[in-house]
Amino acid sequence: MARAVARRLAGDHAFRDSYLIASLERDLSVAVPRAEELVAEVSGIPAPPPVEWGLVDRGAWADANIDGLVSLLAPLAERIGDRLDQAPVGVRLAQRGVVSVEVGALLGYVSRRVLGQYDVLAPEVAGERPARSAPLMFVGPNLVETERRFSFVPQDFSLWIAVHEVTHRFQFSGVPWLKDRFMSLVSSYLDGVELDARHFAARVRRAALRLRSGALPTEERNPVYLLASDAERARLDELQALMAVVEGHGNYVMDAVGAGAIPTFARMRRTFEHRRRHQTSLQRAIHHVIGLEMKLRQYEMGQGFCDGVVALEGPEALHALWARPENLPSLSELKEPTHWLRRVA
Repeated sequence: MARAVARRLAGDHAFRDSYLIASLERDLSVAVPRAEELVAEVSGIPAPPPVEWGLVDRGAWADANIDGLVSLLAPLAERIGDRLDQAPVGVRLAQRGVVSVEVGALLGYVSRRVLGQYDVLAPEVAGERPARSAPLMFVGPNLVETERRFSFVPQDFSLWIAVHEVTHRFQFSGVPWLKDRFMSLVSSYLDGVELDARHFAARVRRAALRLRSGALPTEERNPVYLLASDAERARLDELQALMAVVEGHGNYVMDAVGAGAIPTFARMRRTFEHRRRHQTSLQRAIHHVIGLEMKLRQYEMGQGFCDGVVALEGPEALHALWARPENLPSLSELKEPTHWLRRVA
């Protein structure tokens, strides 16, 4: 049901047989190997073997993410399933139907915006995954739409996007402990999620009070944070810090490479910054509820940290991020790079 809803909302049929998709595939076949060379030079991460990549439509992207969610959320789903088994059959079917439609609608909406993704959950051995899902995915219709809407140079745009996604692949495949660290934080959070509905009303009241106080940091105004217990919030902070480093470092590498290797980099950067600043109120509200606003905050916080470290100590200082798990910055250190430099240096 989730797949059907997502594909219905994706709406990418117009590009299925377009010559523009074939042209994009040719551009990416050059851009991805070039991106791997450039990221190896700038990131300070040992280069993993060349990555397999795929050009997918929106529906296939949604399918791959549904597969990932099923795998990632399996322990939590089992706990919820045990509780649902005690409910009447009609309630169980209704609950599963509602969740399926919600997930499908969410991924259908996001599928219209995402340009590329390194799927950290996809096995990199070809025989161990569905053929539609390469570890590195580029969403063809969205790349073509964006390229045409803003009159980007196709080869430059393909390389810029490839650099960002290849950087994520370097992080999770080239840093031996990072994927395990990410998965352990996710598992720890999911294991600690409180499912007792009796406490939910109290959490809603506390969330309303925290919102009215006006003292909440931007990254804590998302519903996931607002309704979390103190223990859940501590785990979320750790996960937020890790993802801010991953996303911010990806942006830093993309910009560092782009400034020297992509002729129209500055124009593309300005265009995306303008688009981000000029969202409608409705877009901002939707993005806040579904978590995209929190993801943008991760980009900003993480890149601000990376830029701050480089300004203080040079690009090589960032290489210490990947030396050992203890070197990852906390949320407070992300806001104050000097504190991280003192501790790590």
